[in-house]
Amino acid sequence: MLLASPGCKRESQATADSIYRQIEREFVSGDLPTALKDSQDACRRFEPSNSPSAADFRLESAKILIWQGNNKDASVLLQQMPAVSSDTRFEVRRKILLSIAQARLGQLGQAEITILDAERQSPDSSLRAEVAGAKGSVDMEKSDLDDAERQFQASLAGARFSQDRFRQTQSLVNLGHVAVAEEHYEDALARFKEASDIARSIDAKLLLEKIAANLGWIYYKLGDFQQSLTYSIEAEKQASKLGSTIDQVGLLNNAGLSEYRVEDFAAARPFYERALTLAQSIQNQQLVLDAHVNLGFLLLRLGDSNGAESHVREANRLAASMRIDRAALEPTLLDALVLKAKGDKQGATKQLLDLEKRSSDVPSLQWESENNLARIYSEIGRSMDADTWFRRSIQTFQRQRSSLTSVDSTLPFLANGSDLYSDYMQHLIEEHRPDQALNVIDESRAESLTDGLHLSSTKNNQGPNLNAKSIATRLRATILVYSLRPKTSYLWVISPTRQEFYQLAGSETILPLIQLHTKMILASKDVLSQPTAPARSLYNELVKPAQNLIKKGSKVFIVGDDALSGLNFETLQTPGEDSHFWIEDVTITNAKSLQLLAVKGISAPRFADKRILLMGDPVYRRDEYADLPNASTEITNIASHFSVDRRTVVTGLRASPETYQRIQAGQFAYIHFVAHATANMTVPLDSAVVLSSNHDDTTVYKLYARDILRQNLHADLVTVSACYGSGLRNYSGEGLVGLAWAFLRAGSHHVIGAMWEVSDVSTPLLMDHLYSELASGSEPDVALRSAKLSMIHSGGVFRKPLYWAPFQLYSGA
Repeated sequence: MLLASPGCKRESQATADSIYRQIEREFVSGDLPTALKDSQDACRRFEPSNSPSAADFRLESAKILIWQGNNKDASVLLQQMPAVSSDTRFEVRRKILLSIAQARLGQLGQAEITILDAERQSPDSSLRAEVAGAKGSVDMEKSDLDDAERQFQASLAGARFSQDRFRQTQSLVNLGHVAVAEEHYEDALARFKEASDIARSIDAKLLLEKIAANLGWIYYKLGDFQQSLTYSIEAEKQASKLGSTIDQVGLLNNAGLSEYRVEDFAAARPFYERALTLAQSIQNQQLVLDAHVNLGFLLLRLGDSNGAESHVREANRLAASMRIDRAALEPTLLDALVLKAKGDKQGATKQLLDLEKRSSDVPSLQWESENNLARIYSEIGRSMDADTWFRRSIQTFQRQRSSLTSVDSTLPFLANGSDLYSDYMQHLIEEHRPDQALNVIDESRAESLTDGLHLSSTKNNQGPNLNAKSIATRLRATILVYSLRPKTSYLWVISPTRQEFYQLAGSETILPLIQLHTKMILASKDVLSQPTAPARSLYNELVKPAQNLIKKGSKVFIVGDDALSGLNFETLQTPGEDSHFWIEDVTITNAKSLQLLAVKGISAPRFADKRILLMGDPVYRRDEYADLPNASTEITNIASHFSVDRRTVVTGLRASPETYQRIQAGQFAYIHFVAHATANMTVPLDSAVVLSSNHDDTTVYKLYARDILRQNLHADLVTVSACYGSGLRNYSGEGLVGLAWAFLRAGSHHVIGAMWEVSDVSTPLLMDHLYSELASGSEPDVALRSAKLSMIHSGGVFRKPLYWAPFQLYSGA
């Protein structure tokens, strides 16, 4: 309630207008608490004089309350306002706000009546555009997404016609909401980007905060949980500062979901609990429901099915009161899983079958229902039904993935569906069908890389009938395919004559060994002299089961999963008194998937003359990057292995991103960079080779991974002679993503990248030997192994893995 302040003198309209403009500035800038206080103060100030401005300030207060999520207070305030029959525009705006508050309180029938009244009374196109926006908001609460889209588009058109940039931004944000609800994430990103550009131009911090909140949710739905967590936590702080409780609730839920997906359950719980408390304080039924569902899933995962049941009971009660089918979908999934946990698989199956039919327009829920059906059928011995539903869940997931076109979207997306593949793989293994399990797990690997190489149709045609032994025969190699899992990991060994399957120790055993092994290498330990070195244990766990199928002197392709991306198998130590690095026995190449190996080397070499592009030894500003004293030596040594007509050397100021893009790198058989590099953990496609500044813009001196993707390459080998060229960030199904991955996706057949910092002293020696071998006709794998062995046998400090092991050879198509 707003209380009148007696004894107040009549104020001029000019004064009221000035105060109103100040409140609007506070509102747009996002200072909602101050804007609300000032509007309430202004109402008290003008009310005693019966000025029409008092009603305007009441309306402004209601608007701010709605933006904060305090819809009940806003509804009470709007309904207590006396009708102003002489001011049609005021009445229309009052009903616009009231309809939104009613809809968000779950009073959907009343909200529809209110907004239709407003529509009938609207005197002009400007107000009709505002009515359209409110109708869209009511439609969103009803989950009528098609109608909401039409109304928000009409609102946007009206805002553009009247050149109202705030309403343009608001309409675009609302259209982004629709796209997110439809799980059209790239459309949503495009709308939010346009909204963000306009919001920045008018310094609309309120809308920028909402855009950031939505981006956090999109990153979550795309599978980039770390990015989502970062956005959500920062945006929640901003929402709290701005006084937007409704946004705080959504962001706390988002943060909890991200922590849940990375299995930090202890961190997820307080986010959910705060979200529930705040949602209850503003009486937002949908947000209260969401918090109950999230807490229910968390407790179920922790083994507390009774606790989960209490939350799903409350969520179902809320969904029933809202009378919106879409609101009941997630509670239905949770309800089914609680029934399953309590042993009622028949009841769970019935719920899941019903949910699968009702969730066709929510693909993420549909594939979850299908996958859980498959798991139940697997558990009760209905193998054929399990196969059907596992395959159906993957098809649903793939349909949704195929709607994404941007590499930024497709890269993290598999994290949403990795369980579908691993659950199906596990089912097939338990059914004693390991060869089929291998095909299933390989389907989930290197999908974004395959897209970039335009091999998706080939992959789909090969389907589940991939012949692994024929691939090994053509490559004249043994292929080791790993899947690290908790408790039990799996290894498939494929030689030209045999295909074997082994069960290994779980990830909880293997991952700590990898971490300890890497730590010893980076500490420059002489690991061969350590009788209990983790490198020996890793060999025993990962290689020894298959060693009888791997001949000495043979080629080995490692198809590891994400957890193995940071391990160089060459550094593993063989058992016995004559322990040595495994590189002494075999030639190792890292591959992303069997699907890619299936097309490796099928086409004839593109270049007979083996030309090389050498780029590096750039000019750096001293305050940013240290000079590379031996870069010129490395370039000179490599260049000496090629005749003048077969080498293009670009150094100094000319070694810039602009030059690389202009030089048509696709014409070279070899491309070699000698420079600093940066690996971006948060956004791996922002990893970069650090070169000289562009001639026309001195601020541009990085060749980004995303820029590398713009040129089609055909190189037999790209070498990034720089620190962290392999990248730092693992993506589900793709492994490490950084510069090496980008060059593979651009079309390079092989890439050499480094997993850690490299020495400016030893690296020129290794590269000189590498290109000497290549010039004499060796393949990249043989040449790199020879260069590394020369350092191992040198007897000096460079024999240690710290100097030769960072460089890994990655195979493309």
